Amino acid sequence: MKTLLLLSFLLTFSLLPALAADAINLFDGTSLEAWEFAEGAWEIEEDGTLVCRMKDFEADDGLVTKRGMGYIWTKADYGNFELSLSYKLSEGANSGVFYRSEKTDPVHRGFEVQLMDDAGYQKSHGPLDARKRNGSFYEGKAPGTDPAKPVGEWNTFTLKCEGARMTCAINGVEVFDVDVNDWPEAGKNPDGSLNKFKIAIKDKPRTGRIGLQNHGQVVWFKDIRVKLLP
Repeated sequence: MKTLLLLSFLLTFSLLPALAADAINLFDGTSLEAWEFAEGAWEIEEDGTLVCRMKDFEADDGLVTKRGMGYIWTKADYGNFELSLSYKLSEGANSGVFYRSEKTDPVHRGFEVQLMDDAGYQKSHGPLDARKRNGSFYEGKAPGTDPAKPVGEWNTFTLKCEGARMTCAINGVEVFDVDVNDWPEAGKNPDGSLNKFKIAIKDKPRTGRIGLQNHGQVVWFKDIRVKLLP
């Protein structure tokens, strides 16, 4: 009996790396089954890319305005994972990848990697805080560099979360490597600068939804995969 139990344990343990290495295809250009979003907000283009466009909205007074359509969220929660995708921004676009998030309050109960056309955004909005630039650990730490390609070109993106450690790379270049335990105080960063979060970054959820944000301009995504980590 002990031998059988040992063999069973060894077999199960030996399968764990293989299981963890299997990537889940969240978006392959044909289906949004893994996601939830407001009706009509996000759509698949003919070339198989996921897009959120500016659309007309008519207020009660008849005034028509154009604005984006918010978030799209995975139906499942993820804790330790490696997320890979490709993204493309329009001029001045402000977007982001949310993760380990509660979708009812993703800003304070979740994390974000900022995706931003820094130059285009600053043309219309003025100077941009370094902790809100493209590739930043949003509000917490500025990116070490900005390896993004020009507006209208595709960028690759990889985010890895293991416990308290999070690393992110754009086009194969690391933009941040953080340990959230270094943020023990609400509203404050390790370097003494302030952030807007009502709870300490280290106390934010360690598991939650993955979300893509539209903040008012056109953004595109494709080839979205997540690999579960032990």
